[in-house]
Amino acid sequence: MLNIYRGCLVGAVLGDALGMPYETLPSRRLGRLTAPAFGRAYRGHPNHDLLPGQYTDDGQIMLIAARNLSEGDFNGEEYAKELVRTHSLNKFRYPDSVLFSACKRMETSKNLLGSGVNADSAGCMSLAVPFALAFRNRREMAKALIPACCITHTHTASHAATLGFALLLNTLLETHDVDAAFAALDSAALNMDTELHTRLQTAYRFEKSGMTVDEAAAVIGTSSSVYQTLPMAVFLCKRFYIPEELLSAAVTCGGNAGTITMLCGAFAGARFGIESLPAELIRGLERAGVFAGLADTLYKRGEPAETEDAKEDAADAAEKTEE
Repeated sequence: MLNIYRGCLVGAVLGDALGMPYETLPSRRLGRLTAPAFGRAYRGHPNHDLLPGQYTDDGQIMLIAARNLSEGDFNGEEYAKELVRTHSLNKFRYPDSVLFSACKRMETSKNLLGSGVNADSAGCMSLAVPFALAFRNRREMAKALIPACCITHTHTASHAATLGFALLLNTLLETHDVDAAFAALDSAALNMDTELHTRLQTAYRFEKSGMTVDEAAAVIGTSSSVYQTLPMAVFLCKRFYIPEELLSAAVTCGGNAGTITMLCGAFAGARFGIESLPAELIRGLERAGVFAGLADTLYKRGEPAETEDAKEDAADAAEKTEE
């Protein structure tokens, strides 16, 4: 279990770092798949100051949220304060425009929990990963995750996409059943945003029809809207079984490539574990050990506490074994 928990969180950050240089660019024609590799953004690109292997604002949000969750129940005010602090220090790495606007509002109004922006961007989707790792009870996860999204994103579609992907990951981590994981995503989308559900079903049909990645990127779209980012990611997750091929294809999408590849990396890691991810890339990934350690902490956080009765039963069993 630790293998797949580490894989999910480290895989997400790895995907973010791989997609970092290709954000905002047009999709690239997918020829022969090559091994994924870290790159550097061209001069003048919003990420041009980042080195190969460094993550973007998606990775920063995952780090902030994972640390918050590792200390106990999610504290929305502390999470918001850390977002504002990072923003005020100009430390966010090419932040989602909605995240940027929400931080400006919080900074100006001092209203930490009521400054979210009503836009359907995928800027809060990285929250899905640490929340999926931290909770065993999905109802409790939903009750904590939606308010966390509202701190920056108040649009229902953003909530549906984030919760749906968290449910997908959580189901995959707990059951190892890919079909059940996608069913959890579909159920959340259907109940919360029918437009998102329709677009996900369209992506499934495109993948089943054999449509190429290039064609899918053109038709589904790869913008920062959850209506495009999430369907494109699930198209890729359905299409590719081998993690390296999945990550290689995701970075070619352009547009919101960082988030798309982040979602694909989280899925691959949750499905196959950290050992399935390219070891040489993990060695070059910024703070890989920190994220792996946080994954361990979140796994232990979700474990039910051992009751006194359980301890007594275990002691009795040990005594009988000795006898």
